[in-house]
Amino acid sequence: MKNLTIADILTLARVKLHVEGVSKKRVLELVSQVLANAQEGLESWAIFDVLLARERLGSTGVGRGIAIPHGKLAELRAPIGCFLRLVTPVDFNSPDGQEVSMIFAILVPEGDEDTHLAILSQLARRFSDPEFCGAMRNADNSETAFSLLTRKLTDPSAEQDSPADPGDLSPVDPDSAPSLVD
Repeated sequence: MKNLTIADILTLARVKLHVEGVSKKRVLELVSQVLANAQEGLESWAIFDVLLARERLGSTGVGRGIAIPHGKLAELRAPIGCFLRLVTPVDFNSPDGQEVSMIFAILVPEGDEDTHLAILSQLARRFSDPEFCGAMRNADNSETAFSLLTRKLTDPSAEQDSPADPGDLSPVDPDSAPSLVD
């Protein structure tokens, strides 16, 4: 598979700002609904089950108000993602105890672990940058947020599909961060 970037898995239609989510479960339901529209035949309940099962293994809250729910789905033809920014942060059991207001969810086809890790690594690099996070929190509209998320990183090696070091996947202290890998 080609070296995928965030721009390859995200569309403007799957970037939502000003989202009302009252709990982690409700946020995962909303994410599932958005992702289900990415491919004909996807069911939001099936996506929700995958994301919830992954969440039960350990929180996908990575710290600094960010969560990266993710999973694998057999019927998926290609990796997909969505971004939601919440009006009111919710508890995601993040390692730093901070509630989450920015969620980037990804789904990959089963058996596509390399792509899964590469995309998680790219997201971790983006969200570990305080300047980027500030810009995302202040984005006035979905177009601006989409542009920020899909722009090329200044370090060309950061967008390559190289195997990720699991210690690099968290924007918080790697020694205290949960693993994002199944």
